[in-house]
Amino acid sequence: MDNTNKYLHIKHEGKNVYEIVDELMGKYKSPLVTIQKIREIFPQLSLIEAKEVVIIKTSEHKSLYDYQGSLFPDLQRFLNEENDNNNL
Repeated sequence: MDNTNKYLHIKHEGKNVYEIVDELMGKYKSPLVTIQKIREIFPQLSLIEAKEVVIIKTSEHKSLYDYQGSLFPDLQRFLNEENDNNNL
């Protein structure tokens, strides 16, 4: 699912939301702070929408759903490594 275009119409002072995410990430270097600032600038966005905007702009994922789905293989790999280390 590609939600990139879903947010392109959201603008502030002539910049779209993705341009603002770039600026905020450059300034704060933190996705969490960027999500918070996006919500301050765009109060109409829910926390989930603000998180999705930041995920779309700062990763290869095109939706929050895709991002969350990518966490499961990483989690499984981590658990397998932990299990292997405990068996040594």
